[in-house]
Amino acid sequence: MDGFYIGYKPVGISSSKFVLDIAKSLNTKAGHTGTLDLEAEGIMIVALGQATKYTQYFNALEKTYEAKAILGIKTDTQDITGNVIQKIEDIKVSCEDLKNILSKFVGEITQVPPIYSAKKINGKKAYKLARENKMEHFELKPITVNIYSIELLECNIPYFSIRAKVSTGTYIRTLINDIGDALTVGATTELIKRIAIGNFDEGSVGKIYNIKDALYFLPPLILNNNFIKSLKHGKILKYHSQNGIYKLLSEDDKFHGIVEIKNGFLKALRMQSDNDMYHIDKI
Repeated sequence: MDGFYIGYKPVGISSSKFVLDIAKSLNTKAGHTGTLDLEAEGIMIVALGQATKYTQYFNALEKTYEAKAILGIKTDTQDITGNVIQKIEDIKVSCEDLKNILSKFVGEITQVPPIYSAKKINGKKAYKLARENKMEHFELKPITVNIYSIELLECNIPYFSIRAKVSTGTYIRTLINDIGDALTVGATTELIKRIAIGNFDEGSVGKIYNIKDALYFLPPLILNNNFIKSLKHGKILKYHSQNGIYKLLSEDDKFHGIVEIKNGFLKALRMQSDNDMYHIDKI
């Protein structure tokens, strides 16, 4: 079975366990296009069979989250499961203050990943170092992410909830933490829910998409079988067209892989494995 399954991970199960359970139930190899925290819920795109070759291309898709948070509390994990490291009882922040601060986070911003994260330091995940009390010897480097939009859904100080559309790699816990810091009272996350990855939303859950359709965000490049066979054999071809990454289709609309056009040359990046016999067409 080759394709992309749109699943909904519940709170309390790891992303790897969620994917493993799907692989076992469908009796196929599986991989994911991006993880969710243990305490987060929401949409995950699970690659099945040969689709596991193409997970990296989904990094281009924006992700949409809803998050509930509380002002006046900071924890070491940036969510309510962690140890409280700061607490403010008298919170002099209005909903209007909160709304104004949110607007300042739209665009390209810098985040320092949370120490309780899967970010690797010298080959070891940060959360493992944190649990071993070794993080004082290391420092996580800031990353640049994009916040495409952020909306205040509910506000009942100290509680509030937001919806944010963000780039891959954005830490929602850190976004909430930084919003609290900007208000000088701190904040921590109560719940994170991923409601969409690109065009895949809650209405897509439970469906399996073929590889070609799942890669809707890549433009198609249609070639005859002669070209396709050459690319599968590793040849780099002269091909003058707009630079970019394309999904490769044959003239019968069959998907064959991912290719790149750059400066007048065409090469394969990831190709389907099959036993199809191609007859050679004239170029």
